[in-house]
Amino acid sequence: MSILVVNCNHWIGFHIVNILLEHDFKIDGMINPSLQDDLLMFFGRNSEFQMVDDGKREYETCIIIGDNPNFQEFKAENKWLLPINGIQKKETSDLTIIHTPILFGEWMPMNENGIYHHNKLITFDSEEFKNNALSIHSFTPVLLQLIQNPTQAHELYVHPRREKGKSSEKNAIYIRESEPKAKYVADLKKHYKRYKKFYYS
Repeated sequence: MSILVVNCNHWIGFHIVNILLEHDFKIDGMINPSLQDDLLMFFGRNSEFQMVDDGKREYETCIIIGDNPNFQEFKAENKWLLPINGIQKKETSDLTIIHTPILFGEWMPMNENGIYHHNKLITFDSEEFKNNALSIHSFTPVLLQLIQNPTQAHELYVHPRREKGKSSEKNAIYIRESEPKAKYVADLKKHYKRYKKFYYS
């Protein structure tokens, strides 16, 4: 399967590229020039991954991280959009929008006390984090399943498993974290401490 990941230098894009490469997909990546490109050095050398300047060639799947004014120009059988920063809904028939809870993981904007989501600090000990945050490592395997088995839905709503029964969305997906949240947070803090100069807060 050929896959284009747009804004692959976003921290979420970084994690998506990594899980796809782990499963032997051939990936083309497009960067967002307005973002820092430090993450690119952490992709490592992989013959199945290359950077491209445009999405002119045809792909089986296109994954767009955040808004992109040229999303309609990408040629793919299936297009997935992960909105960030509360972008507006796009009315289009060839795009599936995945609405996620607060995702957290390595390389995201953060400090020792918490993460930044929509430019707001959410501390690790807050009720908002405890109830609404989901590790990127729990989300990416679900995204992998979705792109391998595309849906006809134009919008999907992802929630932590503990939220089941609280949501009325028709196309809801509930994810159970594979590890305790405390372990994900501890690992994230270790990574932040080791690579702090590459993080942005």
